[in-house]
Amino acid sequence: MHGPATPLAATAARLARLDAFAGFDVAPSTSLGTAATDAPALGTATDGPAPAATGLEPTAAAGAAETAVDERTDWSNVDESRLDAWLAILQGLHGHRAVAGSLLGGALARGVVQPAVAALVLERRCPDPSASNLVVRLDEAGDFARSAVLSSAMAVLPGDPAAGDEHSHVLNDDGDLVEWWAKRTAATLTPLFLAVRARAPFGVPGLWGGAADEVSSVALWIGRLARHDPYAVWAYAQRLVGALAEHAPVRLTRPRPFPVEHPAGDHWFQVRGTCCLSYRSVLAEGDPKEDRFCSSCPLRDDDSRHRHLYAYLTSEAG
Repeated sequence: MHGPATPLAATAARLARLDAFAGFDVAPSTSLGTAATDAPALGTATDGPAPAATGLEPTAAAGAAETAVDERTDWSNVDESRLDAWLAILQGLHGHRAVAGSLLGGALARGVVQPAVAALVLERRCPDPSASNLVVRLDEAGDFARSAVLSSAMAVLPGDPAAGDEHSHVLNDDGDLVEWWAKRTAATLTPLFLAVRARAPFGVPGLWGGAADEVSSVALWIGRLARHDPYAVWAYAQRLVGALAEHAPVRLTRPRPFPVEHPAGDHWFQVRGTCCLSYRSVLAEGDPKEDRFCSSCPLRDDDSRHRHLYAYLTSEAG
């Protein structure tokens, strides 16, 4: 049995061994007509962010509705081409366009953020998060399901065993690696969030705040799976968020850590800086309203948050 063909594929495979959902695909066969070799080369260490599409013209709503069922099962480009179909699915499920816009922004942010942040936390390797190098899948409920990168290229540090590989782009130090990731991630997310905002009444600051929350969420999750020091993981996640903030068009709200001590082991969670509005969904259950808040919601009080998370850890331990 042959192993992964490239160092990036090997990193993705190691993530998948931690948790199947933590991995990502490298140069997948897609239904987009885009070959993996069409992805851009990473270039030199002085590369700026890859160009990003800026058009905000909505696609025809009728055409989106007709193809929504088929499209959501395929790989999708990280652009606005399927936003109308996905937004229609989410609004149909949750009953509110603002909730749909928030959740769509969160799903897209997760799709952009997860491959790079997961690889950075695990091994300080970074697949290119440029829009032209990413494809995503959303499931039938409009939730993020899977990401893939079209190229095996990645940015690495000088001491990485793969530094001499033909697919590797070697940067000077960890600061350069974080900055390289942040510039390209911001260039990918900026037009996406503008396109979501043009279609739904959920603001650009909220969408960017959700992206910051996703960075920390992925980092804590991968760190926990890999048994890394949570203090170090949180500090690294905040370095990533801080670097992203330098390139975001709005000021980012940021999450805060929420450690929970438990007999089965202490765990670090986060309190999100931005509410996703899921408590307004027609699917949300709980009375009073506070019972509909997520455990990580900034609107929930810390006492009830601790009770919910402690009960979760107890159920996991059982």
